[in-house]
Amino acid sequence: MRVAVARELGGIDSVHLTDRPTPTPGAGQLLVRVHCAGVGPWDVGMLSNGFPGLSTPFVPGQEIAGVVEAIHDGAEFQPGQRVYGTTFPVGGGFAELAVVDSARMAPMPATTDFPEAAGLVIGAGTAYEGLIDRGGLRTGETVLITAASGGVGSAAVQIAAAVGARVLGVASPHNHDYLRNLGASEVFDYHDPEWAEHVRAAVGGGVDLLFDGSGRPTRDLALTAVRDGGRAISIIMQDPLPDLERGITGDTFAAHADRQRLDALSRLVDAGKLRPTIEAVLPLDQVRVALTRVAGGHTRGKIVLRTAQ
Repeated sequence: MRVAVARELGGIDSVHLTDRPTPTPGAGQLLVRVHCAGVGPWDVGMLSNGFPGLSTPFVPGQEIAGVVEAIHDGAEFQPGQRVYGTTFPVGGGFAELAVVDSARMAPMPATTDFPEAAGLVIGAGTAYEGLIDRGGLRTGETVLITAASGGVGSAAVQIAAAVGARVLGVASPHNHDYLRNLGASEVFDYHDPEWAEHVRAAVGGGVDLLFDGSGRPTRDLALTAVRDGGRAISIIMQDPLPDLERGITGDTFAAHADRQRLDALSRLVDAGKLRPTIEAVLPLDQVRVALTRVAGGHTRGKIVLRTAQ
């Protein structure tokens, strides 16, 4: 099978295409023929900085969509079934075949194709965990989402709108109409030094919840727009939330997709309330191009690799 592998963790340029034998699933695992794999900043980070316990040679790719090729005894899927999920933290998604933990996989939403399903896993999973599971977002509340046009942010806008929240986004001006179409009621330009003041003017007293995907300095301005006693959730692990004041509670986390969360995403997708934005679908032999585009930031939605020939 074809696979993209890094023999050392030396950044994007250390990734090369090669051939490997077909792997065999063990207890609780599936062998999945990968049709598409999502490309995320976590892939870039793992290639550059490693990850605790990560060994080489390393195959990047933490989110996949494909078809079950083989199962081990006890797996809850059947050969030929369309599935999506995560290979975190061991990777392996940038390949034609991948062995995955069945507990981190779920049946694909009935209304998506492989690129969309691969683009949902970590981005939408992170947004759901942050907004719903950790942030406790409820109908009628207000939520401010930074980095709103990225893969996580664009999913967060849709999920927040789906639960009936009033959504305010922070993004570059050329993404404002895009975010309104996803469900944001107001959008603010982070280049404007007074954008947080405009948020406070739009929402008297401040927003109930901040969902931050930017980190400093945007995050610190956004915190001034949270109401007294509000909540703040950040996904920027390398830049944790500061000591919070005014009764604001907060949390910084790294998401871990599981069957329950993937099934929740599937219900939103099949109800027509969540759809990933796919910026580009590239062939596996352009894996470095895909990683470079993600590393550069400012993508709208998701970059996906098509791994099946």
